[in-house]
Order: sequence, then C-alpha cells, then structure tokens
Amino acid sequence: MILEVFIKAIDFFFLFLMIYFSLKILTISSRIVNIFKGLMYFLLIYLFSYLLELKYMMTIYRFLFDNWIILLAIVFTPEIRMVLERVGRSYASNKKVPVEKVGREYIIDELVKSMEYLSKRRIGALISIERNESLEDFVRDATPYKIRISSEVLTTIFIPSAPVHDGAVIIRGDYVLCARAVLPNCKSEEQLPPKVGTRHRAALGLSEQTDALTIVVSEESGGISVALNGKLDYGITRESLRLYLDKYIIMKVIKD
Repeated sequence: MILEVFIKAIDFFFLFLMIYFSLKILTISSRIVNIFKGLMYFLLIYLFSYLLELKYMMTIYRFLFDNWIILLAIVFTPEIRMVLERVGRSYASNKKVPVEKVGREYIIDELVKSMEYLSKRRIGALISIERNESLEDFVRDATPYKIRISSEVLTTIFIPSAPVHDGAVIIRGDYVLCARAVLPNCKSEEQLPPKVGTRHRAALGLSEQTDALTIVVSEESGGISVALNGKLDYGITRESLRLYLDKYIIMKVIKD
C-alpha cells in the first residue's frame, strides 16, 4: 500500500515537472518556481497524512486528487494566458520585412546618442524596441507618433515639460510608433532593488511577457539599464548599450 502511494506521488511529481519545464521554456516567471516549491510541501504532507492515517487530511487530499486537472488550470491561469499572448504576438509580427544594414546602424547610433544625452542630464526615459513578438496591445492605447527615429525626436519626447514624457516609447523598425504607452508591472519583485522606480518595474514587466528589448534611463542617477528576457541589467555603458542593440534588435520596416 505504501508503495502504491509512493508511485502515485512520483506520477504526480513527474506530471508537474513536465508542465513546469514547458512553461519555463516559453515564459520566464519566478512564480512557477514558488509553485513548484509549494507542491513539494504538499506531497510531503500527503505522505505523512497517509502513513499516520489522518482521516480529515486524507479526505481533503482525495478531493484534490480527484480534481487535480481543474486545480492545475486555476493555479497556472496567468502563465497559460502569457503563453497564448506570446504565441499571438509572434503570429501577428510574421509579415514584417527586415531593413537593410545601413538602416540598422543608423538606428543604433540614434538610440545610443539619445540615451547618452538623457543620461547626462538625468532625464528619465523608457524605450521599448519590438523584436519578434508584436507590441500592438500596448500601442493601441498610447499616443500615436509614427515618425522616423532620431535622437532629436526621442530626447524631445522625454523632456519633463513635454505632455507625453510619462510612459514608454515603442519603436518598431526605424519608426517611433507611439509614446506614453503603459507597460505591465513586473512579477519578479525579488530581482529589483528596494528603491527602484516605476520605469524599471515596467521594463522588467514587459520583458517577462514579450521578447522586447527595453532601455531605461533613471532620473535619480542617470544610470542606463536594459531589460530583456525577464532580466534587468544595470549600469550599462555606451559600449555595452551598443553591443546589446547590435546583438538583439531585429529591425523591421512598417508597411503603409
């Protein structure tokens, strides 16, 4: 009988392990790790309850095991939604056309130049660069621009007196697509220092849900950070920023 219980526990463990790694590949979320740890305690208590013949605990566990599919769906609702959103955004961006090498170098130069300007003057900024996955959901409610990227345009947007300086600028290809975009707040709070601002939280939040590369300029310190793939890299220099952009941005043109 103990062997039978042990086999069931192992079966349930491997099922969760499969779901865990599948979601880990598609999304970057510390919440999954915390759920995984919680399940280990859940199975441990079950084994003790069975061995000690705890009647009420076993009644609860029998109910949970009979409805485990529904329970897993409820627990993983945010992660499942995130996966579906990422698949949808990837599909929506499949029709874009790469720009030529000259255009790419121009865009990198303009981004680096504008970040340097804003950093030296401690002007806060938040710029998200669309890669494979569409950011259309965040563009929809923002202030439309659709103007070719330049350091002058970017620095003007983030001047504190400008009406659109709050929120994020979203870049698609060689165009500033919109300003004042609202990005999602991050879930991985433990990755952030205690006094980090809302721009950093928003940058990390977007990187948890999409493959966008987001640049942040802190208005407190003037420091530059880059958020990508659920990670936030602080203390970025001019050279490091150029390397990031050269390696990760996937330039696309907008079809009129």
